[in-house]
Amino acid sequence: MAKRITTCSFVWDKFSNAYEVDGTKKKLTFKHAPQPSTGPKPGSMYHTVLASQAMVPNTGKYYWEFAASVDNLKIGVALSDCPTDVEMGYNNKSWSVYIQTGECEHDRQERLKPEGVQRRLWRLVVPISGGKFGCLLDTKNGTLQLFFNGEYQGMAFDEASGIKGKTVYPAVGIAGIEDNNRAIGFGKKYCHILDDAVAPKISSVEKKVIC
Repeated sequence: MAKRITTCSFVWDKFSNAYEVDGTKKKLTFKHAPQPSTGPKPGSMYHTVLASQAMVPNTGKYYWEFAASVDNLKIGVALSDCPTDVEMGYNNKSWSVYIQTGECEHDRQERLKPEGVQRRLWRLVVPISGGKFGCLLDTKNGTLQLFFNGEYQGMAFDEASGIKGKTVYPAVGIAGIEDNNRAIGFGKKYCHILDDAVAPKISSVEKKVIC
């Protein structure tokens, strides 16, 4: 018997004042002005945004998609009480894939150091203009798999990640500065939830060769 996959249609629900949403609550935009040329202030980027969809343990698989205009963001899941004014992946209440590097983070303490990086998705290559991202969560095993533009990128978090047994929510974090593409401009860094998503199939070959 095939395992049930629930296609999620949700809205952005909890976020800091660094963001704003449109009338549908599906389009999330980073609203703060770009950071100084000397670089972003510590803790000012990738603040966690939680969606409204609760994914309870042992309720099957959940798949969701959204479009983003940048590659400088983090994607994953978080607990309901995850703080929204700190960087996603830098606490024990959020699990994030850092899209620019493929690093899969949980309770990370410091950038450029391996502590808190559970694995890296080496296949993941995203253009600076972003694209369509998809996530597949198995609430029985506590695993999270990532897709980009319909192609499987790998297992971001496995059964030992700490997700298993917890109710989690879709989450993202967008950077406040885009060094590689300053033409994006103020107010145009967004993440838009897509309705009517269909979970892509993962071939048996991909399951074996992609971590």
